[in-house]
Amino acid sequence: MTAAPVEVAGRYVLGEPLGAGGMGKVWVARDGVLDRDVAVKEIVLPDDLVAAERDSVHRRTVQEARAAAQLSHPNVAQVYDVVENDGRAWIVMEYVPSRSLQQVITEDGPLEPRWAAVLGLEVLDALEAAHLAGVRHRDVKPANVLLGTDGRVVLTDFGIATIEGDSIITTSSELVLGSPHYMSPERARDGTDSPASDLWSLGATLYTAVEGRSPYKRDSVMGTLTALAADEPDPPQQAGSMAPVLEGLLRKDPSQRIDTAETRRRLQKAAAPPAEPSRRRRPLLVTAAAVVILAGSGATWALTRPDPAKPVAVPPPVASALPSAAPSAVTPSSAVTPSSVAPSPTKASPSPASGGLPALPAGWKAYKDKTGFSLYVPIGWKRTLEEGATSKGMVYFRDGKGHVLGIDQTNTPAKNPKADWEGKAEARSSSGDLRGYHEISIKEVKYFKKAADWEYTYSDGGTRHVLNRGVITSAHQAYGIYWATRAADWSSSKKDIELIYASFRPNP
Repeated sequence: MTAAPVEVAGRYVLGEPLGAGGMGKVWVARDGVLDRDVAVKEIVLPDDLVAAERDSVHRRTVQEARAAAQLSHPNVAQVYDVVENDGRAWIVMEYVPSRSLQQVITEDGPLEPRWAAVLGLEVLDALEAAHLAGVRHRDVKPANVLLGTDGRVVLTDFGIATIEGDSIITTSSELVLGSPHYMSPERARDGTDSPASDLWSLGATLYTAVEGRSPYKRDSVMGTLTALAADEPDPPQQAGSMAPVLEGLLRKDPSQRIDTAETRRRLQKAAAPPAEPSRRRRPLLVTAAAVVILAGSGATWALTRPDPAKPVAVPPPVASALPSAAPSAVTPSSAVTPSSVAPSPTKASPSPASGGLPALPAGWKAYKDKTGFSLYVPIGWKRTLEEGATSKGMVYFRDGKGHVLGIDQTNTPAKNPKADWEGKAEARSSSGDLRGYHEISIKEVKYFKKAADWEYTYSDGGTRHVLNRGVITSAHQAYGIYWATRAADWSSSKKDIELIYASFRPNP
């Protein structure tokens, strides 16, 4: 017998879980009154808290959620409602289809310094709006920065910790909630809290964005807290233009820490594009093909933003950045992944149109998209729908270990897939925004009506290897099939992409 859906406050029907941690559980839910999806968080306090501590945390959580509900900003996840029932608090928030910055770093590697700066400006806007309203976040960290599939950067979870790995620290003065790796020295020491503390946490978050690890990462919470009290941050190795930002934000003394205005100035400088390449790259930034250039590495948001040196209060919707005619889906999955490995040619897959489907191996499943195409994908890979060349969006599958499969499509194919890729490759090499970009090959392959492969590598703190296949399946239909892995996994994964090619079927 199937259990009835759980309903909160007679209005919110809980659906799939989104996350859980030391301070609560989060679900996607359906608002039965307004008929929309929301995120609902149940505040669950640790069992080992004494009654006085539980009451204190409960009161503070409700108070801060209500304060956060007063915020209205495009970079802040809106708090819609605070519900108290049977001594439990439920926070109803905006649901943002997204991956967190932590997921992006874990699955795809660190960000280029310039894109980390663009992201930093967005989070800084959120913090500034909160601080002006008298709200402090207290837990800025990569897990609480969302990169929305619509191009937004959203700071979530104001004053209430959610994601697994949160810790509770008791000082001589009070209970301190938060993540030690991203907690300012003064908060860890005695619970002192100010806007400068949030800025320190922003610095630690941006350090992680470019380095792939926090500035005080140690083997234990106590080791992290000891280093935080006694040592300087570990020197960054990949910060590039972000180095002055990190230096200013990670100063131990809050009175010596740079303020919001200086942080913005340094971030804008770090986000500024190279003088010469920027003029040639600018048109690329406003095409749908460019929107997905970095989608595989979680940076779709970066390419939908306005010029990072000139941030605006409300980011434009992706649709407003598209030209009147969508580019070919032969170019859509330009996600970039690099590697210094020697070219290892991938055999051209014979067109599957003339033969039957290959046998479905163990560990794989047949996937049928609502737009009509189908293919085999590994069981357990997470599916997301993100911005693509058309309103149909681009479907991604990720295993969380660096393997990424993306499918984009268009109804207006380019005439020559190989020439189309060559144009995109020229834009990539001249833009200078892909560290270590190395083209392996661009060549025609026998696949459906006409197709071409673009294979290349790049560096994102490690080497990644990418294969983009642009394929025309009819006069009014084309697809981009994007495949990326860590360089070390490329050889062992070639049989997987060959199976995907052989099983792919376009919309009939």
